[in-house]
Amino acid sequence: MKTIAIEAHRRERTGKGSARSARREGRIPGVLYGRGENVVLSVDRKRFARALNEAGDENVIFDVMLPGQEPLKAIAREIQIDPITRGAIHVDFQHIDMSKKIHLSVAVHLVGEPEGVKNYGGILEQPMRQVEVVCLPANIPSHIDVDVSKLMIGDSVHVSDIVPEGFEFLDEPSKVIAQVAAPTVARVEEEEEAAAAEEAVEGEAPPEGEAAEKPEEGPEGDGGQS
Repeated sequence: MKTIAIEAHRRERTGKGSARSARREGRIPGVLYGRGENVVLSVDRKRFARALNEAGDENVIFDVMLPGQEPLKAIAREIQIDPITRGAIHVDFQHIDMSKKIHLSVAVHLVGEPEGVKNYGGILEQPMRQVEVVCLPANIPSHIDVDVSKLMIGDSVHVSDIVPEGFEFLDEPSKVIAQVAAPTVARVEEEEEAAAAEEAVEGEAPPEGEAAEKPEEGPEGDGGQS
């Protein structure tokens, strides 16, 4: 499980005014809860953006470093994103006890191209992009890989098909994670139209001004006479 260190400053005040002040200083306001008293804090915007970029859609544990304290293990439970700039504008850290289980969402990554898609025109669908798990923090999976390369049209992968390693699923075992559906009528028609267009292009006469290919002539001097 990846751990990322992030320096944090305590905020003396709470409320919108304090949050706006932090943002003007290039910092993201936030709070760390789960240790009894909530800690109102802020983190450097650029450093936090790099941390999010490094994590991608995978889970990570943060070492939140407050002045004069030992690093506090935490996860980013909620991150508010500005709809225009797409940058983080608030973060809620949850302190975690490494000896106690926690509940969180884990991203599902599909691996491989299904046989039913590659050879029979099927459509790969992924109804579940995240699953809910419970585990000790040390066993938090960064993500879960699901191999779909052998799926044919009509095949699917359920939660019950995945063997958990160090964690437990909270989702219903019957839930479908990925499936290969039959090609739709619209898709079949599109493929047929594309094939017909390709054949038409191949059979077109040469552009005006270009001579057609001449047939090979007979031996020189033949003249076609017997």
